[in-house]
Order: sequence, then structure tokens, then C-alpha cells
Amino acid sequence: MTAQIPRRSLLLSAGAGLSLSGAALAAAPFGTILNGRQKTLRHAAIGVGGMGRADLSQIASHPSVKIVALCDVDSKMIEGAREIAPDAREFADYRELFKEMAGDIDSVSVSTPDHMHAAISMAAMKHGLHVYCQKPLTQTVAESRAMAKRAKESGAVTQMGIQNHSRKQLRTAKEIFDRNLIGKIHSVHVWTDRPNGWWAQGAGRPEGTDPVPENLDWDLWLGIAPERPYKSGAYHPFQWRGREDFGTGAQGDMACHLMDPATWFLGLGMPTSIRSEGPPPNGETFPLWSQVRYEFAANKHTTRGPLVLTWTDGKRKPPVDVLAELGTTREEVPANGCLFVGTEGALLADPYGPQRLFPEAEHTEVKMPQLEHNNHWHNWVDACLGTGTPVAPFEYAAKLTEVALLGNVALRFPHETLYYDADAMSFRGRPDADQHLVPKVRKGWAIDGL
Repeated sequence: MTAQIPRRSLLLSAGAGLSLSGAALAAAPFGTILNGRQKTLRHAAIGVGGMGRADLSQIASHPSVKIVALCDVDSKMIEGAREIAPDAREFADYRELFKEMAGDIDSVSVSTPDHMHAAISMAAMKHGLHVYCQKPLTQTVAESRAMAKRAKESGAVTQMGIQNHSRKQLRTAKEIFDRNLIGKIHSVHVWTDRPNGWWAQGAGRPEGTDPVPENLDWDLWLGIAPERPYKSGAYHPFQWRGREDFGTGAQGDMACHLMDPATWFLGLGMPTSIRSEGPPPNGETFPLWSQVRYEFAANKHTTRGPLVLTWTDGKRKPPVDVLAELGTTREEVPANGCLFVGTEGALLADPYGPQRLFPEAEHTEVKMPQLEHNNHWHNWVDACLGTGTPVAPFEYAAKLTEVALLGNVALRFPHETLYYDADAMSFRGRPDADQHLVPKVRKGWAIDGL
């Protein structure tokens, strides 16, 4: 019982996702786009377990925030969040939250499984609310483009939850990169150890069914996704991430962190081609490992090109020969990283550890900047209150997410080069690949604006 967005809708406007009319936005707005007119941000947290609990805690710690609502399909998650916001109203269904708290909220955080990011965020912006949404921004490319478009048209202040963008590690790497110490960049290697046992990948659908716990509304949890029976321990909480109907796998989980330096430092646009050399998904979960080669057009930071970016996950690191030429080994580089290889050396951008220049013996005199962490959540709150600018708004986040999600499309066509026309949001001569750029939506769960 799913309906796929028709391809003609996917291509309604060149370069954008799906068109959103001003009339549609004006249909039922009730929130207030603050623009600095208020001193307190009335906030509703949607999804308050796991990373949602962390988002709630950080946003609530801002002195100008009042948490007025908690929303989660699992009542146990709300119980755990009460200590942060004991006076907040509580909801299981975000649609009821929007309906009942008309005019009483200014912003929301969306920290649900990936498949619900677009449905909730698009509705929130339509209602005039500012949005903080966890990474990846969406599950499909069309949703990401629609989110960016709606954010621009609505005037909402937005931020994607890539907190490493604000932490001192990547900001230090950016300052080092901008000193032009490693010459023109000809290749980038990005890697992660995920899934690494954090969640199931390379596994089939579990058989049978289990009773749904009293604390969980299973139909609301499924949301736009195809109907399936509940199975304890297979989906909720957190195990959804590796499953195609709900998550985006290792690349969706980590690429928005680890590819961020590449798109940010180099100012990359969309890739011209992508190619997967790993195993495909099995129709239920993403594979245990992947390797995807992206090609991007050259720019002022690169050699004549194309610039090659290689993504690997499942504990696979850059090739031994590449690291040997830089004077290091796989054992000496971290489990997650982004390595810029230039004509005069290399820079390792590590979101979690020290930044390194290679060959290290030639850069011993380089002084690293002494920076402090910026609070990613407070940066967004300040922007909502008109006293700052978000560092990862949907305009940027949608592009970063699109690059990451294109890799997941490539997984489905191993050992084939797919040529991407970003303006048309389409793969040249490959309608079979285009279908993976749009969401599949369960009947009765249409995403507003798609």
C-alpha cells in the first residue's frame, strides 16, 4: 500500500525539487516567524529518545527557550524527557500537536527515524515554525530539495543536526585548509567504521510478529513507510537505521558528518557521476560495507579534475598505497575521517580528534588554531530570535544530504557508472535509478508539498 511520486512530478522545475506554491504555504499557517520580535522561543520537541533526548537537552539549556511540548510515539521516551520539561504538554502524534497548540509554539526539533523527517518538517514550516532537524535531512533527494525550497519560501530559520560543523575540530581543519598548505586537491577519501555492530545491515526481514508494547503506537511509528508487523528488537528503538524503509544506512548516518568537510571546504556542487564497487542492498537492509566513487567538476580549490571523492564504510579505510605515500598507515588513521589529498601534501579532517597534515615531518612548524566549541543548538536558537545566523541551514544541509543520498542510489547498481544531471534531478538515461530519488509513501500519509 505505497504510492511512489510520479517522475513527471519529480521534474516539475529544473534544479529544484518539487514546486511549492505560495498559496499552499498560506493554506493554514498558525505559527509565528519570529524575526527577532520575541525574547522567548516556545519550543516543541518531536522525537525525544536517543539523539532526540540530546537535542531536547541542548535546546532547553538555552536561557531564552521554553519547552512547551513533547511528542513521541513511545510514551516511555516521553517519561524520560519529563525531567527536562516537566510542564510541557505531551503528544504521541505530531499532527495533533500542531492542531492543538496553534499559536502557542514557535519552533520544533525533529529527531525521529529518517523516513519521517520530511513529513514532519514540511508540515512544521507550512505552519510558520522554525525547524531543527536531525541528519540526514531526509531519506530521499526529492524530499531534501523540497525542504530547502519550503524553508526559503516560508522564511523559517532552519538547522540540520550536524553538531560537528560547530565543534572546534572541523573549524580548526577549515582554518588549516584555508592556509593553502597542501596545494590543489585532486582526491578526497571519506570513511567510517559504521555500521560496526551499531545496528543490523546485510540482514533480511525478521519472520513472525510480536505483540506491540503498550507504550508504543506502531502505526504512528511506521508513518509514511509501508505497513509491516511489529517485531521486538528489529526496528524500535534505533535498529531501524539499517533498514531501507526507515533509515539510510551507514552512509546516511555518517556522511553528513564526514563528507561535510569536503562539501564545505571545497565548495563542491553536485557530482557528475557516481559508481558503487560494493554489494547492493538486499531489499530489506543496506549492505555490511560499501565503496562509492564520486566525480565532481573542478573548481578553484582543485586540480583540473575531475575531483574524485571516495566513500567507504564498514571499517574500510583509504588504500594502503595512498597512505604510504603520505607516510602513514591504516592503523595510524582514525576509524572515521575525511582526507584531502593535494599536490603538495594532505590534510586529515577528523571530527573527533586532532587535525593532521601529511607528510607530518614537513609540517612540524605549523601552528594549529586554538578554538573553542560553538554550541550548534544555541546557534540555531539565537538565529530564531534574530540575533545570529544558522551555520547549517536547510539551504546547505539539503545539498550535503543529496550528495550522501546519491551514494545510496549507486549501491543499487553496483559496478555501473551513473551520470547525474543535477539541474534535472535525474540520471542520464536511467529511469530505474531515478525512482530512488523520490519517496514511497503509504496511503493516507501524504507528505505536504510532495
